[in-house]
Amino acid sequence: MKRSLIRSAIVLALLPSAATQAADAAGRLTKADINNPIVSTVTTAADGSFTVVAGGNDTWGNEDSFTYLHEDKTGDFDIAVRVISLDVADAGQQDSAKASLMARGNLTPGAPNVQVNALPDESKNTFESIYRPAQDGGTDDMPDRPTGNTRGETPYPDVWLRLKREGSRFTTFFSNNSNAWSVLSSVLTDTNEFPAALKVGISTVAHVSPSEDDTLRATAVYSDYRDVPVIPPTTVDNEPAGTRAPGTYPNATVTAVNWKLEVPANGLNSSGAPFLYNTGTRNEIIVSAEGSGPIPWTAPGFNQGDMDVNIGPSDPVAGLSNTGPYGPNYNTAVTDPNAGPAQAWYPALEKGVVLGTVRRNRAEWNDGSSAFHGFCWITTEGSSRRGYSMLDGVFRNQDIYISIGKLGERAEKLPEGASPAFLREGNIDIALAWFPFDQGWIGGYFANATISPAAWYRQATYGPALGKLTSAKNSADEILKWDDLADGTKGGLATLALPGVNALQDGMVFTTSNHEGNDNRGGIVTAAPKADGSGWVVAIRADDDDLSPETYIDADKSQFAFVYVPYDAARLVGGHIRGTTGAKLKSAGESTVTRLAAGRYAINLPGKTGTSGMLLLQNAGFLASNPAVADDASLSYEFIDGQFIVESRTVNASGAFDTFPLRDTDFYFAWVDFAQPLAPVPSSDVSLTVRKVAAGVEIGWPSSVTSAVLESAAAVRGPWATVTATPTTQGGQTIVTVPTSGTATFFRLRR
Repeated sequence: MKRSLIRSAIVLALLPSAATQAADAAGRLTKADINNPIVSTVTTAADGSFTVVAGGNDTWGNEDSFTYLHEDKTGDFDIAVRVISLDVADAGQQDSAKASLMARGNLTPGAPNVQVNALPDESKNTFESIYRPAQDGGTDDMPDRPTGNTRGETPYPDVWLRLKREGSRFTTFFSNNSNAWSVLSSVLTDTNEFPAALKVGISTVAHVSPSEDDTLRATAVYSDYRDVPVIPPTTVDNEPAGTRAPGTYPNATVTAVNWKLEVPANGLNSSGAPFLYNTGTRNEIIVSAEGSGPIPWTAPGFNQGDMDVNIGPSDPVAGLSNTGPYGPNYNTAVTDPNAGPAQAWYPALEKGVVLGTVRRNRAEWNDGSSAFHGFCWITTEGSSRRGYSMLDGVFRNQDIYISIGKLGERAEKLPEGASPAFLREGNIDIALAWFPFDQGWIGGYFANATISPAAWYRQATYGPALGKLTSAKNSADEILKWDDLADGTKGGLATLALPGVNALQDGMVFTTSNHEGNDNRGGIVTAAPKADGSGWVVAIRADDDDLSPETYIDADKSQFAFVYVPYDAARLVGGHIRGTTGAKLKSAGESTVTRLAAGRYAINLPGKTGTSGMLLLQNAGFLASNPAVADDASLSYEFIDGQFIVESRTVNASGAFDTFPLRDTDFYFAWVDFAQPLAPVPSSDVSLTVRKVAAGVEIGWPSSVTSAVLESAAAVRGPWATVTATPTTQGGQTIVTVPTSGTATFFRLRR
């Protein structure tokens, strides 16, 4: 049988140590003075730092003139360098001299390139990211969202640069701390202009125009040029996390959890008094996990209507210690790195999407209010709870928290002195799923409709797999168009179209609102596939007093996230269901769907239970009364008598308070198994992960990639030999452990 190459890129060089790599940085790079008649100099100090004295016009326009210290890189890479100083002979003339990291298609003056630059502190005092998208074309900013191409300050010697390639996406980072990185910008590029093999390294330019003194120089001192590990080293207050470090890095598999949220069984709060929501003890709920996996979750914080989550605790048992007022280590807001719930990875927006579903169809508090129905969304405005960033391993505040609300108005009883907003907050059982971009999921977080054209929530908050479909300079605008509302303004109505994807035949889109909401009302998102398959109508409504389905959420609250799930995804059980009949319009895997009554459905999944996985649900319908308008019903489910009972409810104004009748709507569902979750279709660019362990180095790849063989070689050109170590399975990955050899070794995956 012919063996097809999965990944021919250099994915790892096993060097003796990071210190050796840094000290040998200048030695591993080749110098080229590109389009520059003035010869540069490079000198290396005893500590491994090296000084570049360069001339050159600029790295801008249609051709460059600069000094380049470069090496060959094939496939994905992630490099970083420290810029200790950048001095110029004449600050007035050389205001845009640059000390940079650069990826370049070739060594011609007009080569396509991406660069991240540290500028002189005397004149600019900032970081910059620019690129040339095509050979001999112009150089431009990278407006992945329109916030400018410069950020931060350059207080030398505390200046670090980082440049990462993932397929066709390049991401640039900056830092004033070697441990903590901020994304500067990102861009999807044309693979014809940026092939697998690139020239990568350090660029230095004096920025002297033809009319200026060409004897002027820029002097840059660099150190710690290195490859950044796939799994970032974990730190607390700039010190290694040590025994406090989290467990499995959750970038290689979907993982999910079922959360149960309840009041104390005896009805008493921690003071021994009757428990009442909307009072001083309203946050004393009890949290437990009714199943999770394949990577465990933790709950470092929660209160009435909000919940914080981390993934991959170092100790799964200690990770669930923050369970409520009767728990052994209860604290509603964990910020201590010594606490088990905080010793895990928080979901970073640049690394994946969290989606949630309410997994209880009806709840009742013991505060005298009527029973209610809930909905949930993912708030991206940051949290006061802490965990380890998946982006750089720093222990800090989380990116997201989960918001849970009561559907409609149920303010029947409000304790004296309590805010009416509290009665819109709800605690009801929810399920969450994490879709990591590194695994190949297409998805991202969109900014709200006040930003035109459409943009990402912040730089790099989308999956690099999107590059398989688009190479636009502004990829968000290529796939999302905010539609005009009836009054000519923009708001919570848009069309999402993935190039080459038929929305009816190829896959499903799952979405979540990302705004905190107004008085905790939140947003409910519909993703209804158009009749011609050209895309999805995305409609976002606020759960507020205006119940008209043609009233959409305000533009400044319209941000949302999505994940695209193709019907041929590995291990997918799910599909597109016709609400009026329960018929499968398109499906995958083994399931039976029955319409029990209007807006009520039974899904049977052989061998699955309410604790062996979770359901993702997505309203995907149009109103029966007006097929041009996306449906506005909210979906939930509950596992009852061996079946998953799905309910679709709308909100109607009736008398003093809203009512919540069941109503048919078309919907998507996808089963996320805790043991063997769904995965993207194995593709030709599966990434390997690398982790240093006591026995050597662990090399892993998604377990969904079957019949794969790990090979090694002393050089990229080979010869390649099969690695004979026995693989194991852990956290959705196939793992092979190889000893450190002390010499450079390259690895690839072949099947």
